[in-house]
Amino acid sequence: MGTINADGKRIAALLFRRIGDSLLAIPALRAIKLKYPNSHICVLSESHVKRVFEGLEFVDQVVDVERSPSAIALGTAIRNQKADIALDFLSDPRTAIACALSRAHTRIGFSKSVRQFLYTHRIAIQNPRTPVYSAVHKLEFAKALNAANGDCLPAIALSEENEKHAKEKMGVEAAKTIAMYVTSRRDYKRWPLDRYSDISRKLRSEGFRIAVIAGPGEAAIASEFCAKANLADESIASFQDIGDMAAFLKLCNCFVGNDGGPKHLAVAVGTRTITVFQNDPWEYWTPPNSPQHIAVGGPNVSPDIAEVWQAIKRLLIDSNV
Repeated sequence: MGTINADGKRIAALLFRRIGDSLLAIPALRAIKLKYPNSHICVLSESHVKRVFEGLEFVDQVVDVERSPSAIALGTAIRNQKADIALDFLSDPRTAIACALSRAHTRIGFSKSVRQFLYTHRIAIQNPRTPVYSAVHKLEFAKALNAANGDCLPAIALSEENEKHAKEKMGVEAAKTIAMYVTSRRDYKRWPLDRYSDISRKLRSEGFRIAVIAGPGEAAIASEFCAKANLADESIASFQDIGDMAAFLKLCNCFVGNDGGPKHLAVAVGTRTITVFQNDPWEYWTPPNSPQHIAVGGPNVSPDIAEVWQAIKRLLIDSNV
């Protein structure tokens, strides 16, 4: 597969499903814009995710598409942008067909099933025997455009209003606040609440304050956890806005919890993370070679409390940071 020159080209990126997946594609978009500053990068995103891309200096436009758009609607949206290049970071059957309908002369997607033949350039899927950080894998889209770049960390632009709201919500010394995310949209990613309860008690005994992070629809589980952990409901930091959550996480000392959108937001704003894995290879979702981001557990492993606490001690207590 040869490389493509994207100088001055209009580029449409399909990134509308999940917060974490969207954040992990940002390094690729950043690398492309760095290589081709005269290109026009447009991200097609559903409304609940588009905030991830708003305000980023290397994204020229964010187009709001309808919830669960059809292949025809997506193809039309790309065509309306007069895109020369379509980047299909999702590469599912719907988005592959949309790319084929878009009239973009260059279409890049993952080599999945027969739909890979709807792309002009294909990116190899991950080898489960040698998993790599998803952001590193997505940088292959940039490499296909001859825009290699080693920076694999996500980013998000915070507004002054986000920063102000976060400070008001924090209300106390942020340096001693641990953000805990005890839920997940996928049940198999949820480490048991009683184990998190023990971890929260240990953290409080060391002088830390707990802020229980909750996104839309997660308040009930957060409240259940507070009851188990003997925390007041005032410990719940609930957010409807991605920017507000990111700004709050930026103030926290550390993130401790399950893998998911809040964890990737924490990485994006430079907050240290300790993430519990029990059914996924941690390598997919953890920045490589970074002492600031620790993964505990892995496929078919549900780590015990001692393992998670050892990671917390190593990062937060023994380091005296």
